[in-house]
Amino acid sequence: MDFYSIIKKPSGDELVEKYRTDFEYDDSVAKGEAPRCPRCNSFVGMLESVPPFQVHLETWGDGYGDLAFWMSDFLVTLRFRDEFERSGLSGLQRFDSTECLSHKHYGRKLGDPPEYFRTIPRIGGAKVDIRASEIERGEGKHPTCDLCLSGGGVLKRWKRIVIDESTWDGSDIFYPYGIPGALVVSKKFYNWAIAKRFRNLTFRQSADHAHDFYPWESATR
Repeated sequence: MDFYSIIKKPSGDELVEKYRTDFEYDDSVAKGEAPRCPRCNSFVGMLESVPPFQVHLETWGDGYGDLAFWMSDFLVTLRFRDEFERSGLSGLQRFDSTECLSHKHYGRKLGDPPEYFRTIPRIGGAKVDIRASEIERGEGKHPTCDLCLSGGGVLKRWKRIVIDESTWDGSDIFYPYGIPGALVVSKKFYNWAIAKRFRNLTFRQSADHAHDFYPWESATR
């Protein structure tokens, strides 16, 4: 099974930069509970923002994107929402209306933003294969929970994202346990998104998705 990673802020991708759209919540948006692992009760995500959602947008190019990113949360346009709901895909739990309070542009000045909806991907739709992904943690520590893969040392780097397919629940978009913040989609989602030509949505095969939080350590080896 092929899986793909959504790359939220890729560098050097002219098409994505043309429609790059970021957001942040207004200070008025309240915080609820953070999601926890059903087995060990460890936190597996950030404090969840709760409606009503008021946001501030930033754009960097010539138009608004179909998605707007902030940390592990994101917004989608009405078109994206409607297409997803007709697609038969799974993994996005709900779509909540947002109110845009301000818009800061760094590229061409744009008109009013489209209607955006805040959505939440499934957390824990699968686990990563730690060994196959070549995940390295600080002090050589290993996870203590075999479900959410938490409890190990600081996550330093990985060479690829390999999903343990025996743990996959069939979600088409999800945050896998083992690499917090890595947004993974199925091949079905990938093909659908490419066909719909959504703005500022770019992918990389998960098998080619490496990241190093401490590159200077690798450089001195």
